[in-house]
Amino acid sequence: MRVCIFVDGENFRHSIVELFPRFRQESYLPKSARWTDLFDWIVRSVVDGGERIRTYWYVIESLDFFPYRFPDPVRAQKQLYRVLSNYELYRKELDALAPENRVTRMAEIVSELRQRSNTMRDRFDGWIAVQNGIATKHKGIEFRRAGAMTYNLFDKSLGAEKAVDVKLACDMIILRDIYDVAVIVSGDQDYVPAVEVLKDYGKRVVNVAFKTRSGVLLPGGARRLNQMTDWSLGIEFASLAEYLQIGKSSKRK
Repeated sequence: MRVCIFVDGENFRHSIVELFPRFRQESYLPKSARWTDLFDWIVRSVVDGGERIRTYWYVIESLDFFPYRFPDPVRAQKQLYRVLSNYELYRKELDALAPENRVTRMAEIVSELRQRSNTMRDRFDGWIAVQNGIATKHKGIEFRRAGAMTYNLFDKSLGAEKAVDVKLACDMIILRDIYDVAVIVSGDQDYVPAVEVLKDYGKRVVNVAFKTRSGVLLPGGARRLNQMTDWSLGIEFASLAEYLQIGKSSKRK
């Protein structure tokens, strides 16, 4: 039987971070992971003699920033103060300064935040380079990009991805003629409507869930999604660790 794997990129990456505290998030994804072996093993676990047609791996297309612009600190002091006051620490700091010192400090803050923006852009470019490297090195893996994620320049936090889940759900339906079984690597219950449509077309749908070292399913998996799919494949911690090669310098292909 023909099998396609659909990977919700951020959901999968968050699972890796939760399961493996030793993994450095700055690396984005494990550098020595045996991705081809992992996805082929998943297919074998789902269907005896199954053929992996392709792994579609969904990631964001662009990065948005908040705040998205900064008024000029000299010509638009009041507007800039309102923008920076959205962050309580900056508001308290600026309010404590004498008026003649506030403009200088606001200019310094803007410079710091713009540098932070440039650093994050470079990091995002690094993510794309890692994705392209995986797609080039590993058989049948294709990264599909859609939507954006917001990076908060004030507290250096990343928001929720937008449109990636919609792209994945649409592709599962649009590409239904090339596979018999769809495997979803995600715990997002937003995929339930797409799963219902696929089952109406006679397709089998399997959801992948990850287990902790103690054998408990990783929290955050959508029970509703597990109920709607034909069955759920629970991946043991030791098996995933072997394929991801986290903390190892493996030369295996």
